[in-house]
Formats: sequence, C-alpha cells, structure tokens
Amino acid sequence: MMATTHTLGENFPVTPVSKEKDIMAATGPKKKSTGADDGFQKMFIEPSLKQLSEGLEDVMKQMDEYSKQLDRERDEALNAWHKKVSARDLPGPIADSGQKLEDIIQQLEKIIVQGDEQTSTEFPRPPLMQNLDRTAHLAMLGQSIIAYLSILDSNHVRRLTTRIISDTTLWLSRLFRFDDSSAYYHMDDREGLVRVCRLALNSKYDKFNSDGFNALYAKPPILYISAASRPGLGQFVCAQLGLPLSSLCTVPCNTMFGSQHTMDIASLERLIKDDIASSKTPLLVVANVGTPMAGHTDNLGRLRSICDENELWLHVNGHNLATLSLSTVPSSVLAAKRVNSMTLHPGTWLGLPGSPAVTLYKTADPALSLAAGLMSSQPQERLCALPIWLGVQSLGYNGIVNRLTHAASLSQHLSQRLNSLGAINLTDKKEAPKKELKLEGSLKDMFIQAIQVFAQTDTVSPVVVFKFDDAREGLGKEFAAYSEGNTEVDGEEEDSDRLPKDLLNSFNKWLGAELNRRVAKVSLELVEGEQEGVCLKFSPMQSAPYHGTTSEDIDHLIEELKEVLNDLDYTIKQRSTFKSLVEDRENLIYIEDASHAGLGAVQFIPDYLKKEDSEAGRKELISVNSDIIQRLEIGEEKLPLIALPADRDTIAVGVGVVKPGTNIEEIVEGAWAIGKELEDSSKFLESMSEIIRKGIEEAVKELEKENENKLMEEGVLRQIPLMSAFVNWWSPPPKDAVIKGRTLNLSSGQLASTEATYNLKMQLFKDDDGKTPPQTPEPTPVTSGDEDGGQETETPSEEEVKEETPAATPNGPIPGDPPKSILKKKDLEGEESQEVQGKQIMEDGAESQQEEVISNTPATAEEAVDSSKEAEGTADDSDLK
Repeated sequence: MMATTHTLGENFPVTPVSKEKDIMAATGPKKKSTGADDGFQKMFIEPSLKQLSEGLEDVMKQMDEYSKQLDRERDEALNAWHKKVSARDLPGPIADSGQKLEDIIQQLEKIIVQGDEQTSTEFPRPPLMQNLDRTAHLAMLGQSIIAYLSILDSNHVRRLTTRIISDTTLWLSRLFRFDDSSAYYHMDDREGLVRVCRLALNSKYDKFNSDGFNALYAKPPILYISAASRPGLGQFVCAQLGLPLSSLCTVPCNTMFGSQHTMDIASLERLIKDDIASSKTPLLVVANVGTPMAGHTDNLGRLRSICDENELWLHVNGHNLATLSLSTVPSSVLAAKRVNSMTLHPGTWLGLPGSPAVTLYKTADPALSLAAGLMSSQPQERLCALPIWLGVQSLGYNGIVNRLTHAASLSQHLSQRLNSLGAINLTDKKEAPKKELKLEGSLKDMFIQAIQVFAQTDTVSPVVVFKFDDAREGLGKEFAAYSEGNTEVDGEEEDSDRLPKDLLNSFNKWLGAELNRRVAKVSLELVEGEQEGVCLKFSPMQSAPYHGTTSEDIDHLIEELKEVLNDLDYTIKQRSTFKSLVEDRENLIYIEDASHAGLGAVQFIPDYLKKEDSEAGRKELISVNSDIIQRLEIGEEKLPLIALPADRDTIAVGVGVVKPGTNIEEIVEGAWAIGKELEDSSKFLESMSEIIRKGIEEAVKELEKENENKLMEEGVLRQIPLMSAFVNWWSPPPKDAVIKGRTLNLSSGQLASTEATYNLKMQLFKDDDGKTPPQTPEPTPVTSGDEDGGQETETPSEEEVKEETPAATPNGPIPGDPPKSILKKKDLEGEESQEVQGKQIMEDGAESQQEEVISNTPATAEEAVDSSKEAEGTADDSDLK
C-alpha cells in the first residue's frame, strides 16, 4: 500500500479561490468582488475547504500510525523468529570487544539447554547420569593435556608420542588376545576399515601406489560385507577409496539354518567363485562380532577357512569383541584371534569420554602400512591415544576385566528375568550347545572335533534384544489375560487374534519410551528388523559405564515392566470394547491408526459438518476435536490423550494406554457429551448470525427505499455539496423528511423503527405478538402509533410520567415531552379522558421524534409553543395526521 503525503500551505492547493486568482491574473484584468461574493465565500467555500483540510490531516495521521504499527509488528515477528532459530543459530557478527569467561560459559550452557529442548520426543533418550568416576575425569583431562603438549618442541613431542603409542598398543593387543599387532587410532570408527582396505589393495596390487586405478582396471577388487552390518558402511568405504559401487558385494544373511542376523557362508562361497570366474579379485571380507541390531556373531572359524583358501583379508568389528578380555570367552568370539584386523572401542567399553577407536592389524611389511596411512607421521594426530593411555593405567588390568565382566553379567541377569515374563519375547534365546560328535575324516580331525565339542561353554551375549508380543511364550501368562484364543490348530498357531505388525511396533515404541522415562539408569535403544519389527536393545557394554547401571536397576526395570505390561494387556483387551462403544454413538467415528499405541482414536463430526468438505468446515472440525481433547485432559482421570491426523487433513482424539479399571464407557460418553455441547453452541451461533444477517439485509433495503423517497421529495439541488447549504438556508427542508433508524430484536428476529425510542427516550421491547409488555405493576394504558399505522400499548405509571416531565423553560415547554395541559387532564377519570390523553401523547411524540433524530440539541422556544398548540388540537386533526 502506497501513501502520498502533502504539506498544507506549500504545494497543496488550499482553496479554489487562489487558483481562480491565478487564472484571472493570466487572462485579464481582475474584477472587483462584490459583498455578496465575499459573503458566499466565507459562508460556504472556506468552511468546506477547512473541513476538507482537517479531514486530510486526520487521514494522514491514521496512515502514519498504521505504517508505524506495521513496522512494530514486523520487528516483533522478526525478533520472535530470531529467538526461535537461536538454537540452530544463525551466525552473527563477532563482538567488537572481548567477553568475560563467565558470559561465554553462560552462552554455551544456553546453547546446550536449547539443543536438549529441540530433541525429538518420539523416543526420548535418557539423560546421561552424573556418574563419571575418577577414570572418566582423567580421560577428559587428557584432552586438555593434548592441547598443552602441542605447543612443545616437535622433536620432544615426537618422542613422547612414540612412547605413548607403544605402551597403549602393547596393552591393548595383550588385553584383547591379539598379540604381535600394530594399532591405528582414529576418531571416526569407520576410518580404520578404510585404511585396512587400502593396505589390502597395496598387498594385492603391486603397482597400486604408482598406477592408481589403472592397476585395478583389469581385475577390479571386490569387498564382501554382511547385510547385517552397519547401514552405509560399504558405501562409505568405496567413496573414501574412490572405488565404484560395483566393487561392493553384500552377502545375505541366513534364511534356513542358524541365526537370521549372521552371514550366510554358503552364499559367500558361491559369490567368491562367481567373481573369480568373472576375472574379478576378491579382496576383503567384513564380518561382525556383535551385529548392530541383535548382537549376533558370524561364524568366524568358517570364514577364516574360506579367506585362507582364496587369499582374502578378514576384518571384524562389533561390541562383542570386548569379551576377549574376559577369563571365559565364547568359542564364537575366540575365533577372532585368527583374523587379520579388528576395530575396538575401548573408550565406550571402559567409560572414557572422548577416546578414539583403535584398529589392530597384523602385517609383515611396515612399508605397506606406511603407504596405507596406518602409521601417521603427525604427532598431533597420534596424541589422541593419550586418554586411553591414562584410563588404562588408572583402571589396571583387574579394573578393566571387572568392568567388562560386570557389563556381561548385567545382560545375563536381564535375560534371565525376561524369560519369566510371557509377554516378552527374546529375539536371541540362548540354548545349550548340542554336543554331538561326528566321526568323519581322519583320526586327527575326529580328535579336533571332540576337543571343540567338550570345550564349548554357554556364555550369554553382552547384548539383550526383546520386544512386547501378544503371542505368549513360556511362563508369566497371567500378564496376557486377553490372549486366551491363542491355541494350536494342526500344529500351527492361530493368528486371528494377534495384533497387526504395525500396531505391535507402535506398542513397542511406547514401551521403550515409558521404560526409559521410569528407569533412566537402564538405557534401552530402539532397533528394527525386517522380520522381528521394532525391538528394544540393552547393550551394557555401551551404556553401563556412563549410566552406572547395577543389578538393582535391572530388578527395578523388571518391576516397572510388569506394571507396564498390565497396562498394555488391559488396553489391548479393551480396544474392541472401545471400538464398539464408539460405533454405537452417533456423530462418533472410530479411526484406524496403526501408528498410535493405545485404546484407539475417535473423531466427533457434528451434524452440520457431515456433508461439509470446504476449508472452513475442516477448520471447524479441527477446532471441535481440539476442544474435546482439552476438556477431557483437565478431568479427574487425567487420560493420556493426543491429537492424531485423520482424513481430510483433520484431527482425531487419540486415547493412549490406560490403567486397569479405567471406565471405557465414561471416556466415550464424555467425548460424545462434550462434542454435542460444542455442536449446540455452534448451532446457536450459526442461527444467531443468520438472524443478524437477514436483519441487516432487510434494514439496508428499507433504508435504501426511504433514502430514495427522500431524494425524490427534496430534489436534486439539495444533493449538491455547496449548493445544498444555500438551498437549505433559503428554503428549509420539511421537518418530517428524516430517515428513521432500525432496531433488530435478536430473540424474535423482528425489525422495528427507532422512532418510538427517540420519542419516549426509552427502549421498548415487544413480545412475539408484536405487543409491548407492561413495564410496571400498575399499568396505565397509553396508545401510540408506529410508522406503519399500527398501535402499540405502553404501560407507564403515573409517577413515571411525572418524573419524565421536565420543568418548562422561560420561553415554553421542552419539545418532546407531554405539555402541562395533558398533566392537568390526568386527574380526570373515565375511558374518554384516557383516549384523549393517548391521542395527544401520540401527536406530541411524533413531532418531537422528528427533531431529535436530526440533532440532540434542544429546540427553540417557538417550536416548543407550536408543538404545544398542535398537541391541544382536536381528534379530527390527529386522525388526519
């Protein structure tokens, strides 16, 4: 919107007179103005121009105020937006002067708090408990020491770094049973695999350093990675090495025998043979000792044999490698001693914040390691091993073993307690190994097989993965009262009563969030498999050192889990009841939403919105259901409610998991009652708005009709702005040529004139029959004529008439009030005197109403006398009027 301003007195033409003077000066001699012209100018033109100038100034002031208001609103919106995005933060200019340390720390704390507030709440992670021990603080101190050591002499730093690297490598290689190995320290845990792949390329292709990719063109290398590995790991390695994605081969997992999270050995052998036949070079196999999802371990012994046969490099990673330091190591993990390289996470396992990952590898040629970048020459990069060096010395061998043993015992304790709950299914149930002897092969092979069978030990994996399932297994069936229909028919379980997979996933997400909220010291993580769906994972090797998890916390988790399972069982059992109650109620619709864990979702649709599909109707539907949620939340039961998306971009009322004993019928009844109340109020407002709209339209039509009649009676000259004042002065308009206003009765919807209101100086109310009800207990009937010629009955008392009659002015009575002659006649009795009074009041009120509509100022004395004389007229004159 553009506004133009003019300064009065400068470039703005103030009066047409000045313009006329300029024209006369340019065209000819100026004639002498007469007195009549001056009087006409002073009386009509100058007041009009002055009024126009004042109106223009008011308009300009309003526009300036509106412009300032827009500027203020824009600044407020901009400031609010800056506050909203301050956590992401848009970078601002650096301060001119340095800030105090306290201010900088306070700003950093604010950024950290804002970052926590913006974290997604779909599955809230528990906050890290302040259980950092002396060893953790020492590791964090090592980060500061690295910064101080970087300013020392380079030769001195190199000698210091060599000593730290040598000590740490020796300790870790002996601790994790990987003797005679070298170490590479890196902050990104994927970087070690990249350097190992480069080492394998240098060992396979002699001219790789000199020719680069040309050396690989004839027989391109192939990397074999399990499908259960970390997502995106193979793509990252190929991107860092500059290899095409065709060099990446994903090995499927077992589908028939063994764990479904481990590599299929038969498929790997077949793929290797096919690649060799296609003139490709099998380079490296990446195996898992603890898959990211379920913590399963690949068959390392069999993989070692395949790699030896085809001259492949075998690399392993996973958190189960931590068990290599225990006194009793699972046989599946113990085979990791024979691999070519492994990636360890000692900082995570021992609770050393900021510590790097370590890749241990074995090679006979140090030059190849240097070419692959495994032996960095930068002392600052190698100093990252200092926190591990400090932490290992602080804990000692016994402390390290005790910490890792404690983590393994936590997982075993949780696994045993979960086996007693029928509502919980473990995805990896440990069974005792089958000790079977296969007398095959030579005598030496049979002795080796016998030793391996008798040496097997049943050690629980340090990772526990479980989920809530409505298919009950094992003990604890009292927690699944609703699953009585799960029987076996012809050896197959009947799945008719089972919940859909998507709904089970939603319940498990809710279960994980609720357990993390109740027991924060036991960290549970959400994982999802293609067949298992959403599961809960407990990995004490990763979380126990930072959260301080103990066996008592596991027991507390089990007790809370039992209580939550009771709520889940009751909620699932009542879902069908809730659905039937909703479907039996009119205006309520049951919404199927598998992403919502709870009783279900319901939507209230008022009758007037059932066939409405406009944007306004959708907004009204959203408003109604939002009000239902707000009113139900403030109730005594404190129901877990949430707004869920529904059809047509609307929302529904989602009822979450409820506790046993909750009255489901009261929930449905409450939602329906609140919806009906809102519907009735909406209908009232809608009918009221319709009455007002029709009344306004009718009033506008009547006023337009009266305005047209007034224009026809007054003539054209009275409509010209400057001429009208002169014509009205010369010939005053008739007193009855006044447009009456209109009043609208909201209760009856009737439209009436404001003539009676201005006549009697009081507002009159009519009933449904169009009659005015009595205003006092002692009525004195008075008749008055309305504008349509009808009669209305007024009932003012004698005292009210006296009070409303003001004292007469020196020049005569005030117009619009009953004259004294009427008050004197009031003492007469009989029906004849009352009729005369009614006629006189009607005549006098009609005259006074015409004057008061035009102006609220008192009339002159002469007009009052005329009014009094007209009021004392005969009955024939009143009938004529």
